[in-house]
Amino acid sequence: MSRPRCASRATRSARALPERTRIAIVADAASRERLARALGDAVEVVPGDAAAIVLRDLPGTAVARAGLLDVFTLPTIVLVDDPHADVALAALRAGAAAVLARQSDAQELLAALAAVSTGLVVLDAAVRDTLAPAATMLRGTAPSEPLTERERQILALLAGGLSNRRIAERLALSENTVKAHVASILAKLGATTRTEAVMLGVRLGLVML
Repeated sequence: MSRPRCASRATRSARALPERTRIAIVADAASRERLARALGDAVEVVPGDAAAIVLRDLPGTAVARAGLLDVFTLPTIVLVDDPHADVALAALRAGAAAVLARQSDAQELLAALAAVSTGLVVLDAAVRDTLAPAATMLRGTAPSEPLTERERQILALLAGGLSNRRIAERLALSENTVKAHVASILAKLGATTRTEAVMLGVRLGLVML
């Protein structure tokens, strides 16, 4: 009985995806086949230059130490062996849109793909728990100066995965004004990416995921 229930949940997650979402799977042959089989007909596996989202498998911890993570130019879901802070932080530094455990099932993968396709940041619960106390590894322990109320508002919306344009619409601001606020937030937190700023905001109690 458990197999049909799992299939049903995966089907519901797939329905939240844009039809036939084009993804690239970066993994060894065995993992690529396993992931493609798990995702089924909900996605179309294509080469990286034709993909909308990248699913990248990062086994082990040597990747972070060797500096083999490129900066991600497409929304990228990274799969890690366990919520090891070095690998997860390296992925977030590189701009990953999601970090999940490698043992994530089809339902979790499809749900993450659906969320990332709408601009959300997704973290496996175990990864999030590991990163919260480890976020000080990114930069210091407090902002260089306090965030303004408006900056805290915008940081909370960044945590919700909103783009600058969506934030501007939500707060009735110009997009250039939002860009300036985001730049100020990054500077005050000592962050280099929006995701890094969100994780530091979580660590400092400025925002909740």
